Amino acid sequence: MEDNRVMKIKDSWQSYAGILILALALPLMLRGINQIQRIWAGAEGRLAAINVQTDQVVGPLPRPWQALAQGGDELTTFMDNTQSQVKALGISYIRIDHIYDGFDVVKLEAGSLKFDWSRLDILVDKIRSAGATPFLSLSYMPLPISKSDIIDEPKNWNDWSLVIQKTIEHYSGDKNIPNIYYEVWNEPDLFGKWTMGGAKNYQTLYLYASRGATNAKVSQTFKFGGPTTTGLYKNWIDNFFPFILQNKLRLDFFSWHRYDLNLEKYSEDVTSVERWIESHPYFSNVEKIVSELGADSEKGGANDTNLGAIHLLAVSRELLYKIKYGFSFSVTGAWGVLGKPREQALRLLSNLGEDRLGVTGEGTWVKAIAAKSTKGFQVLVINYDPKRSHSEVVPVTFTGLSDQNFLLRQAIMGSGEIRHAVATTEAVIQYNLPMTPNSAVLLELIPSKIR
Repeated sequence: MEDNRVMKIKDSWQSYAGILILALALPLMLRGINQIQRIWAGAEGRLAAINVQTDQVVGPLPRPWQALAQGGDELTTFMDNTQSQVKALGISYIRIDHIYDGFDVVKLEAGSLKFDWSRLDILVDKIRSAGATPFLSLSYMPLPISKSDIIDEPKNWNDWSLVIQKTIEHYSGDKNIPNIYYEVWNEPDLFGKWTMGGAKNYQTLYLYASRGATNAKVSQTFKFGGPTTTGLYKNWIDNFFPFILQNKLRLDFFSWHRYDLNLEKYSEDVTSVERWIESHPYFSNVEKIVSELGADSEKGGANDTNLGAIHLLAVSRELLYKIKYGFSFSVTGAWGVLGKPREQALRLLSNLGEDRLGVTGEGTWVKAIAAKSTKGFQVLVINYDPKRSHSEVVPVTFTGLSDQNFLLRQAIMGSGEIRHAVATTEAVIQYNLPMTPNSAVLLELIPSKIR
């Protein structure tokens, strides 16, 4: 009996000692894991060590993600019963195409053009009630003025000018809506096989649309641009910008579309456009807009997956300060954002504060957006890997803090929320954040006094 008691006491002490050793060794184990990861990743890329500089506000945080697009799918109904969802995401602009063929705007009566805005007005009013402004793609060709169908040239180019003029006068004049964007056509290289300088010339389409915009009598400022191609094509850039210069046409924004998993493609697009803009003072104020973007141009596909949601976050990080807006396609329907993982991604972005904080230590896969909100400090950490294989433990450090207690709130995309009580040590808080492939975590550091 005595021997049994001794053995039990010995076993208990061994268990306690094991727990103590594990507790003491855990930080060393995490560092060891990181070291192994860094050796393993060295040939492929760079691991992250995120440092959020809480005492360095670098300017207002741009919000290029506050934009959604909608095409022909559910065109007349996509804002029904969705206004509260859209408003909760803080969406600034909603782009719609098919405005002429989808809403029966233009009519020919007794040889004269007449305009009926009633059906389109219903949709525009719903967009505005959701806190957003319409971004109108001037498409497609109204049948009463077309040579054949909705993607053909007009029989008389002056009629096309008049359609554009009346559209702008109605929405930027009669309805008195400020800051609308008007975009000439939608994917002209696809819908209508328009070319830049060929027989069916987009330059002509834009020229007469621009004349209509110039003639419009309005009460509000608006923006006018294009060419909204399916991708960014060198021949379109090389011919479009000189054409605008030669004819001294209005170009407030340059737009294109991009569906691609490769983030580098988005940056390459911007660089190509900037080469023209920077070398010609005439274009110094031209905004860059990706008026449709996504991981996949097909219905559903990657867009409806967790990968598509992380892709949206990664693209948003990639294009910060590079473009004005990037429109996720689309609001509802087969390509829709609402009710799918991409809505969760937009919700994380919408929670970011107005001031951008300095952040360093991004890696090949892991990027970050840091912000200061009215409550405290935030960092959105994104691990984007199209190969779906990369994991790492990311050291996240907040520097420049005041000496006080904080609540560290950890919101994981697609999951719940974790809270930790932490305290500053020499104005620094450190946290090791495990990141699985294609994951995102919003860390919020909230002073305990305003918890």
